[in-house]
Amino acid sequence: MTIVGLIVLAVMAVWIGSIVWSIDDWSRDWSTNYAEISLDAKEPALQSPLFNESPEELAKRIEDWVGGQSLWAFHSMAADEGIVAIHLTRSTRVFRFVDDIHVRLEPIDGRTRLSAESRSRLGKGDLGQNPRNLKELLHGLR
Repeated sequence: MTIVGLIVLAVMAVWIGSIVWSIDDWSRDWSTNYAEISLDAKEPALQSPLFNESPEELAKRIEDWVGGQSLWAFHSMAADEGIVAIHLTRSTRVFRFVDDIHVRLEPIDGRTRLSAESRSRLGKGDLGQNPRNLKELLHGLR
């Protein structure tokens, strides 16, 4: 085997290893292509947070954050009776698979509750990408 072949093999091994390492829940990630941030989420990192700003202010902050991310895109925003709905997408690095993220910002006693869902456009499983999308969004807002 040539040195180029060994380098290609090493790069592939690292890439496959990074995918395997990033899977949180093997039973879920092979069969589910959906995740959500909600009040009753089993995983604490995906429970709906409250923010100390209005839905409009938080929506602007989300739009600004997405604008600084290379794999994310801001598609639309609509407001109805104080509730703001936002549609975002995130593409995966290697194959550029697109996931749709729908965010809902609801005013609650002078604060804003964020709920969201992330869904893959293709496939039966997401290898944990949809939960990672939502965690990345929350991390970017905190």
